[in-house]
Amino acid sequence: MIKIRGGKYLHRQLKQPPLEITRATKDVCKEGMFNSLRNIFNYSFLDLFGGSGSIGIEAYSRGANPVYINDFNKEAFSIIKENLNNLKIDEIKLTNLDYKECLNKLRNENIKIDIIFLDPPYKLEINEEFINEIKSYEILSENAIIIAETDYELSSQILENYKVKILKYGRSKINIIREKI
Repeated sequence: MIKIRGGKYLHRQLKQPPLEITRATKDVCKEGMFNSLRNIFNYSFLDLFGGSGSIGIEAYSRGANPVYINDFNKEAFSIIKENLNNLKIDEIKLTNLDYKECLNKLRNENIKIDIIFLDPPYKLEINEEFINEIKSYEILSENAIIIAETDYELSSQILENYKVKILKYGRSKINIIREKI
């Protein structure tokens, strides 16, 4: 079980999909990430690869609104739906789409995202090409923050072209990526 670490749903528990299909963000990573972001009240938030939905639900619990959670995996999607139902949350928008379809849907609906969280399946590496692909959908607000959870160092291209704050927790890294000003 995963716990919400802050906000309205503090200490509430969430179900987690099997580890074969998703990996949970460690509590210490989640807490460090949200503490680093500070106030996210009324920021729009997208968890593009939802897993259990814990990151999007945590963002909502801490005041982010609107919140979007997407996961392509049917089993993960079902568990996210169950977690939202158990918490009686109707406001989070949940989709079961390939990440490109999700980004396209948001673009077609003229939705702008302030914070996007990325913890993709192992086969997708977060590199400059991936960041540029996300940016190409034009859904990011002017001062958007991209948060990428990785167990590897980001490419030197990302580190050179963006302002990046890295929070390290053992092998896990929370990379908070912003445009250079």
